[in-house]
Amino acid sequence: MNKVTDLFPDKEPKKEKQIKLEELLESCLHCDFELKSSKIYQRYRICPNCNYHFSISARRRLATLIDKNSFNETSKWVQSLDPIEFSPRISYRVRLVQDKIRTGLNEAIITGTCRIDDREVVMIVIDSSFLGGSMGVVVGEKVTLALELAKRKKIPCICAVSSSGTRLQEGVFSLLQMAKTSFAVRSLKDANIPFITILSNPTTGQIFSSFASLSDIIISEPNAQIGFSSLGEITEFDKNKKNYPHTSETFIKFGQIDKILNRNKIKTNLSLLLDLLSPNHTVSSIKIRKENIKKNLPYKSPEEIIKLSRNKNRPKSRYYIENIFTNFFELHGDRISYDDQSIITGIGKISGISVMIIAQEKSEKNIKRKSSSGAQSGEITPSGFRKATRAINLAELFKIPLVSFVDTPGPALGMEMEKLGLSNSVSNMIDQIGKVNTPSISLIIGEGGSEAALAFSITDKVLMLENAIYTPIIPEKGAKTEMKDQNKISEIAESLKLTASDCLDSGIIDKIISEPRDGAHSNPSETSKLLKITLSNELFAINKIHIKTLRNRRKKKYRNIGEFGSKFLQTVKTESKIFQAGIKASIKALREN
Repeated sequence: MNKVTDLFPDKEPKKEKQIKLEELLESCLHCDFELKSSKIYQRYRICPNCNYHFSISARRRLATLIDKNSFNETSKWVQSLDPIEFSPRISYRVRLVQDKIRTGLNEAIITGTCRIDDREVVMIVIDSSFLGGSMGVVVGEKVTLALELAKRKKIPCICAVSSSGTRLQEGVFSLLQMAKTSFAVRSLKDANIPFITILSNPTTGQIFSSFASLSDIIISEPNAQIGFSSLGEITEFDKNKKNYPHTSETFIKFGQIDKILNRNKIKTNLSLLLDLLSPNHTVSSIKIRKENIKKNLPYKSPEEIIKLSRNKNRPKSRYYIENIFTNFFELHGDRISYDDQSIITGIGKISGISVMIIAQEKSEKNIKRKSSSGAQSGEITPSGFRKATRAINLAELFKIPLVSFVDTPGPALGMEMEKLGLSNSVSNMIDQIGKVNTPSISLIIGEGGSEAALAFSITDKVLMLENAIYTPIIPEKGAKTEMKDQNKISEIAESLKLTASDCLDSGIIDKIISEPRDGAHSNPSETSKLLKITLSNELFAINKIHIKTLRNRRKKKYRNIGEFGSKFLQTVKTESKIFQAGIKASIKALREN
């Protein structure tokens, strides 16, 4: 039995008289600030004093997000037919009519195509003023139709959500919409089409627990009540008063959303994102000035290079990101448990090419931190590795190159890290970055320490700054283990072959990037320019190669590292032939004598 009306009925439903929902307030309900003369309140319903975001209707939300006169509504007349004839107190049909009259909407959802700064998208807007914005058969159907439309048209889909509760009046039919919409999101992901969701107050229940949380990028308004359970349910079941508030600020801290933005900033950021996710422009390589090319690197001892790589003034990843890339849009969280601040992920542009960036960021705390052996220890947690892995998967989804910055002594250690799955998170990241179906480049800019460095540098091209290091173990720890004295760092450093020159000779890295004479810290601006030029040229070259070729080369490269390959065998055969020829010549000479 079909519970959804035809999309294009012969007769349109009778238009009900609409009640104005958004009366202008004279003062803020939250801080009592006068709102009469506030332009930001009149347009966006934001208090300019306390930044409180008032609820807005679906139509007003559309007006704040899209280009004027660009919206074409789709599936307009899809309406519910009361699938289980629910009427214990008030008939469901009566409730639907009441909310239609009150809101001027046919359902809790509006869908259609529109433009944001002249870029076409499919838009979904869910309004909590209509039956709480809950998801029934019609909401589920219209969400699915909109996602399918985005897939057919091959354009991004943007969803603005305000929803709470369950459409219990439709029974299990309502519950099953979670599966229906989730399948539609998966189909969109399989087609490599971006799906972005904007959360507002409140966003809880079935919608947040299905297609909204499956979005590639999630943006939230400030202090929005979001989660699986409503605030009332949380209060009822969780008696611990020390818990974090049920808001977007808590959810970004624990890795569940990407960004918190004021309502008046969302359109600008959506436009930025759509530009970053649009097809890359064709760029040409950049010529490197002759004075920036060093044919022979000046000799420095490994111990000197270790000290330079750890210099407290040495530029860190965030500095390079800010100075190399434009329009950087940072992403947060691993979507599981936490947002590790020692890992930066996001999308940016360099020379017209959009790239996904994953970067290790040393903190001052990390620089000063010491382990029991007296050596530095890392601070990248399992959440940090999962956060980077998520970014790797998004790079493949959006079909943009991956750029990785390496600068860490290693992962955070301890029993707590083990319980959180350190080994699994590292191994899973190694697996994902190794098989990623997009071009990848890594830059070792400081300390490339142990498993944490490896997980970020299994890429098609590995570049290394002149005074960076790449080592399987913290040198002090290696000295203590091998020399029984952690101060004998010079001896162990020489043997570890950890300098850029050593790594290039071994075939572990592909190129060394020069630094200013006294090190990157002496002229960070010049170092970032050199990095930008080299990275742009490498991206230009690597984008010319088919992805299947890149993957095969990547696999072959790491398969052959540490193996006595054909070159070694050929050398053995040549020496064997020379040896045999020598023996034959000696025997012949003896016979002749």
